[in-house]
Amino acid sequence: MNRPRTMAAIIGMWLPAAVTAVTWAAWSDRLPDRMATHWSGTGPADGFSSTGVFWTAMLVTGVVAGLAGVVAALRSGGGAAGLRYLLGAAGALAGGAAGVWVATATATLDSPADPRLGWRLLYFVAGLAWGAVVALVVGPAPAGVQPPPASVAPLDLAPTERAAYSVTLRAPVLLASLAAAALLVAVVAAVGQAPIWPVLAVPVVGVLVFGRIRVTADRRGLRVTAGLLNLPLKTIGLAEITGVEEAEIEPLEWGGWGYRVTPARAALVLRRGPGLVVHQTDGRPFAVTLDDPRTPAALLTALVARTG
Repeated sequence: MNRPRTMAAIIGMWLPAAVTAVTWAAWSDRLPDRMATHWSGTGPADGFSSTGVFWTAMLVTGVVAGLAGVVAALRSGGGAAGLRYLLGAAGALAGGAAGVWVATATATLDSPADPRLGWRLLYFVAGLAWGAVVALVVGPAPAGVQPPPASVAPLDLAPTERAAYSVTLRAPVLLASLAAAALLVAVVAAVGQAPIWPVLAVPVVGVLVFGRIRVTADRRGLRVTAGLLNLPLKTIGLAEITGVEEAEIEPLEWGGWGYRVTPARAALVLRRGPGLVVHQTDGRPFAVTLDDPRTPAALLTALVARTG
């Protein structure tokens, strides 16, 4: 990935926070101590907050997003394929926070007694779109020539011998994060009396999907299923496999943690470390993190050779 373009994108991520800071300097003496921060629709505001606290929250959001982008770039060395998407997401978060601040502040300045958002929602939309600008500045990862998969010694199988591999994976850190998110939503909904209980469905579904993952390799190929739901996440038949390798999986290179799909590759990343990489006939590799990728790699290599 082009380092100058990556640096330009990182600078771009910080622009929304700069807008938030500069507009505060320009408007703070004209804003009331409390300002409207919530509207139920196009009508009058139904929620108010301390102006200083609200501005600080939006500024901190932008700063945290900017810092996350810097950390992602440093951890990837500027060359991870998933860096474009991570910086774009950070830019959207920072831009959205700045857009919310500008929209609410200008509405208050225009009519302190009865602020209405109206067309100012476009500030928020433009802020989110800033993430796309950041991603475009980063540009795609250079395609280059993909090296052939490292050779894996096939498992020694007799011509009629059958073998299968199966393992159950768990992601304690991911599950803990989902549980914390569910607890936070529940507390906010109960204490703040906000109608956000349906949001609980997101971490609940996440637990059901990632609570237990089963990876199977046999004469049918590679299969990855969500164990608690028995939901197929990925199936690759033997005829679709051109090569198998074991590799060190760096999450940022595959788009992050979880089930990640990018135009060039896909992966189920539950942690950083060893993993199985399956090269497919469509040119898009698929990876899954495993403690012992050598065994399924050797088995699949033998089964593919048998069908060839």
